[in-house]
Amino acid sequence: MEEKEEKPERKDFRDLLFPRRSPSTEKELVDKTTRLLSLQVVAMPVLALSATAAFCYFASPIVVPVVAAISCAFILSPAVSLLKKIRIPHLLAVVIVMLIAVGIFFAIIYLLGQQVQSLAVDLPHYLEGLTKLSVDFKERAGVIQERFPNLIPDIENLEVKPSALTDASKYLFKGISSALSFLFSSFLIIFLTFFILNDQEIFRKKLARAFGKSEEGVTQDILLEINNQIRGFMVVKFIVTVALAVVFTVGLLLLKVNYAYIWGPLAALLNLIPYVGSFIGAVPPIIVAGIQTKAVMPMVWVAIFFAVVQVLESNLITPKLTSDTVDLNPLAVLVASMFWGLLWGAIGVILAIPITAAIKVICDHVESLEPIGLFLGGKRE
Repeated sequence: MEEKEEKPERKDFRDLLFPRRSPSTEKELVDKTTRLLSLQVVAMPVLALSATAAFCYFASPIVVPVVAAISCAFILSPAVSLLKKIRIPHLLAVVIVMLIAVGIFFAIIYLLGQQVQSLAVDLPHYLEGLTKLSVDFKERAGVIQERFPNLIPDIENLEVKPSALTDASKYLFKGISSALSFLFSSFLIIFLTFFILNDQEIFRKKLARAFGKSEEGVTQDILLEINNQIRGFMVVKFIVTVALAVVFTVGLLLLKVNYAYIWGPLAALLNLIPYVGSFIGAVPPIIVAGIQTKAVMPMVWVAIFFAVVQVLESNLITPKLTSDTVDLNPLAVLVASMFWGLLWGAIGVILAIPITAAIKVICDHVESLEPIGLFLGGKRE
């Protein structure tokens, strides 16, 4: 029986156009695609962050008042809810809360304005006193250096130069002028806060409906949880900051430090910055105490006072109050404070915490963003 000749394999025209690849080639393509996908996963958040930063920077005259108004609305909303529980209509409750808040705000601004004006007049005297204090400190350090040569190796750099003090005063007044410019936008923030408080329920319903009518009930529950957590966090931070401002101011008054009404609230605001804020807030009253008395012990007492208050606040009071609210990682908050401070200045540092808290809560409720929420969180999991 004759063997049949093996016919050559007939190639389809598709094989000519799209030649088949070997298994090794297929594996290389899969590995290359995986690398490209990984790069894409990393690049997309970076591009989104860059676009957001650029938008927030160039649109800051609009974005900053809106974010500030939303933060104020979160802080004032519990008071509105409390008035509504005693049968006061919603609009009237919002008007009462806004009038009280605006009155307190402008009373504080008036008091701080007088203190700042007095400080501006006495600033040359304090700068001269700081120069003398640095000279005295240099002389005492020279005596110590004679006994212990390796303790203070470079004593010449300890002197405070007048040019450096002049530059510091320029930065101080630059900060004051930026704060005054922010006050001009305070009226816009007041109106925005009023409308947000008045229409918050309408906004919540519209936002829930925007994600689809089929999931409206679930979306409302998630939005309600987000609102409660952010509001709780904001209220706790606000109460702690106000309490610290009062405690610092009263303590500095008892220690007879000049301009306590400036240093107390300033230290409370700077305390919002983790790690470094508490130390920065304690420096001005310590220096002023030394210039006033021309002695070291008043400076030591002021430093001890700040250290005790901040240890109690950071280790006992704040962790207990924020246990049921948003838990933030101090490192993440520090980075956020630097980021928003770079974009918006001092106002950005203050608004960094509410922005970070809102991002944390939203990420916790969106599956694809859970890793970001885990990174921002303070709990070790």
